[in-house]
Amino acid sequence: MSKVKSNGIPFIKNYLKANYNAGTQNWDIVQTDNGLMYCANNEGVLEYDGVDWRLIKMPNNSVVRSLAADTLNRVYVGAYNEFGYLEPDQRGKMTYHSLINLLPKEERDFNEVWQIFPYKKGILFHTFSTIFYFKNGEISQIKAKKEFHLSFMVHQKFYVQEKQFGLFVLEGRYPQLIKGGERFKNVEVVSMLPFSDNSILIATALQGLFIYDGEKVKPWGSIWNATFKQKQIYTGIQMSDGTYVFGTVRDGLFVLTKAGILLQHLNTENGLQNNTILSLYADLKNNLWVGLDNGIDYIELSSPLSVFPKGKELGTGYASIYYDGNLYLGTNMGLFVSTYDFSANSNSLESDFELVQNTSGQVWSLQNIGGELICGHNKGTFRIEGRRGILISDVEGGWKYLYKKEYPNKMIGGTYTGLVLFERNPNTNNKWRFARKIEGFNESCREMIWNKDNSIWMCHGYKGVFHLFLDEKLGECVKVRFYNQNDGFKSQLNINVHQIKGEVVFSSDDGFYKYNPDSDRFQAQTYLNNLFGTKQRVNKLFEEKNGDVWFFQGENTGLLKLQMDNSYEIIRKPFAALKGAFTAAFENVNVIDEKNVLFATESGFVHYDPSIVKRYDLPFQSLIREVDITSKEDSVIYFGTYSNSQKVQFQENGDKRFVMDYRNNALRFYFSAAKYDGSALVNYQFQLVGFDQNPSNWSKSSQKEYTNLSEGEYVFRVQAKNQYGVLSKSDEFYFTILPPWYRSKIAYAFYLLLILISIYITVYFVRRRVKRIQFLMKRKQEEELKLKEQKYREEALMVEKEIVQLRNEKLRTEVDFKNRELASSTMNILHKNEVFSYAVGELRNALRKIKDPTALVQVKKLMKKIDAEFNSDEDWDQFEIHFDQVHEDFLKRIRKNYPQLTPKDLRMCAYLRMNLSTKEIAPLMNISVRGVEISRYRLRKKFDLKREENLIDFLLKV
Repeated sequence: MSKVKSNGIPFIKNYLKANYNAGTQNWDIVQTDNGLMYCANNEGVLEYDGVDWRLIKMPNNSVVRSLAADTLNRVYVGAYNEFGYLEPDQRGKMTYHSLINLLPKEERDFNEVWQIFPYKKGILFHTFSTIFYFKNGEISQIKAKKEFHLSFMVHQKFYVQEKQFGLFVLEGRYPQLIKGGERFKNVEVVSMLPFSDNSILIATALQGLFIYDGEKVKPWGSIWNATFKQKQIYTGIQMSDGTYVFGTVRDGLFVLTKAGILLQHLNTENGLQNNTILSLYADLKNNLWVGLDNGIDYIELSSPLSVFPKGKELGTGYASIYYDGNLYLGTNMGLFVSTYDFSANSNSLESDFELVQNTSGQVWSLQNIGGELICGHNKGTFRIEGRRGILISDVEGGWKYLYKKEYPNKMIGGTYTGLVLFERNPNTNNKWRFARKIEGFNESCREMIWNKDNSIWMCHGYKGVFHLFLDEKLGECVKVRFYNQNDGFKSQLNINVHQIKGEVVFSSDDGFYKYNPDSDRFQAQTYLNNLFGTKQRVNKLFEEKNGDVWFFQGENTGLLKLQMDNSYEIIRKPFAALKGAFTAAFENVNVIDEKNVLFATESGFVHYDPSIVKRYDLPFQSLIREVDITSKEDSVIYFGTYSNSQKVQFQENGDKRFVMDYRNNALRFYFSAAKYDGSALVNYQFQLVGFDQNPSNWSKSSQKEYTNLSEGEYVFRVQAKNQYGVLSKSDEFYFTILPPWYRSKIAYAFYLLLILISIYITVYFVRRRVKRIQFLMKRKQEEELKLKEQKYREEALMVEKEIVQLRNEKLRTEVDFKNRELASSTMNILHKNEVFSYAVGELRNALRKIKDPTALVQVKKLMKKIDAEFNSDEDWDQFEIHFDQVHEDFLKRIRKNYPQLTPKDLRMCAYLRMNLSTKEIAPLMNISVRGVEISRYRLRKKFDLKREENLIDFLLKV
């Protein structure tokens, strides 16, 4: 459990409205188990993953006032006349589900939902008129007598203030007035926080803080109570270390201990965007999120590092020193001083820093030499007395100063143009003064060590190493030996000199070296090279009195902690957040005491408190936040809000693998890490299993694109590494790309069918060709046979012609015979009809003469019998049969072609085809000659014959 610092300002990250692209005010903040942050904003719910913001709007587009999260990554939301929850859908997109449909329509006008609390396996939604309790899919209600104000959850009990009555606690189904609760009936309570196991700290808007012990209420005796009455508290929370954070309307936030000691006061003057605090939230890493009236701030309260000093821009830091109760800070703007008591546990004692008189400009170094504070400055060398600088040398550029006990009254200074000598004696009141410039060497002397043999090692950043030998009076450089790559170094650039455990060592781009006096050359310093490695250059080493060594390697810093066996333990993690913060080649660290260390940085100074223990191995989550199909617009197929447990469940059910058509084989992945302190220092490693042979190199890029992926099953896996070297839990996205249509299962089935058809066609044509060859051979044989048979065929044809001729003659004979029979039959009919006609006529004549009735009857019977015989159809039927045989079914054909013909018409047609005359036809049909003519006329009409067409010719052609 880390504690909140009092020295310096915690690192603050400002999220502007332009960053999250939503409303100005942020009313509540929560975090889910997967690390995502959610903010109740004027325009909806903001979701933040450490890289990108998303906005989720309400169905009625109202302001969101309250949030609460459960262990299933479900986020409950309260807004105007609306409450419900956010939950990821099948694509991982947080989707809002309203619960107001569980209320009767007349109960849905409840205005703002100001607070939400998990309570006894359910959820409480608090409005000023009603408290709704959602559990097991049902909602129950608690109505206010008059009007509720705010509500609070303390010691697992639900408290609510009701105006005009006081402070209530929920017991059973109904709120009960607590003992002494009437004290707050006309007081605006804004926060209730645990103070001890049996007491509660109550914050009011305008009347300060109170302690409630279950029986009575009394004011909290903090000296800050009067301040809070003026600043107007709006909200408050308790951090994990027991400290309290109160957000005010007028002056930012205050951090206090339980003893009432102010640890931090943050407002717009020292880092906040706005002085009106609407919401506070301590995240899983015990850092503070602040919802403001305009923006969102993130404050690293748990860090042992802080920006120093508070509330003033001093410029780029170069040197610092704590001397005679004053803290001096040297920057590019000058030397600043403040009376500062690091032992006081209250930042109220921190004074403003002011510029030391006469020291405006670049400060290079600060050293306590012989009891005097010496300042190396661009203008020269100053002795600092309190808040005044006294110039003791105008030789420009005081880099560094060397002092040895063997020469108690002499001090050597390195400048832009060589070395200078300072002396002190009774004539100077034992204070340092400029004596002379040391002749014989004029190079810039910034990095130097006074060796045991009184020689000086000096390193020039661009030239190499100089070994300087001075005379006994230190007034002249009598010998200079220069070393570069010809003397053991691989390069003469960027060589620095350090003294560790009494040994002079040299650092370069390729590692550490030491001087071998026997060979007058430089060789590798094995121990330090093994300790640090040679991949990254060590710029500076600063050894403390206790043997610990601070180092600056590349863009990072760390500590070599001296162990009992005289070895070192490397400590890097507490300083990882400072990566890249230092001015190259001018790194500086100042250890004031065991709880106070100052680093010089490009933006000023950073305070480090080693006594604050922070866990650097806390797990965090990497998240695949979005997967897009790059070939489409608005083609997000995955929104990445699942937790790992939900994803495992999806995999088990077989529902998590996304399936895409081959045309969508170009994908872009966006990912992040739910890591908010040092988010800019997070590196990512990813691999597309099924495509990449190995994971990628670590980089800060939070997206990756793949194009032209072939069909198959893939897994995109991403893992993050924070500034402390801790690896996150990896996240995975499973997907399948279907083969293109020409490589699909249906296509392969079609190809198989096509092959079978091709084989069939090939076999068919081969067989056909064989048959054709056989046919041609057979045809050739047949032609040969034809030649042989032609003669036989001609002879057979002659015989056949003779046979046909004989057959035709026989047929003609038969036709003639049939015609003769038909003619004979017709003549018989004619004769019979004439006889019958004559007999009937005679009988009719006889009837007139017969008087005997009996005879008359007998004659009439005879006449009927003759008429019946005369009109009998048997003769016609027999005639028709013979006629069709002779005339090739003439009557059947004409009856079929002309169905309108009557039997009488058919007889007429038959007699006309036999070429009988009108007189011959009349007795056959028992009509007059005139009747025959009329029948012939009617036939022409039915046959639709023109005037010039002959009826008999027509009948012969039928």
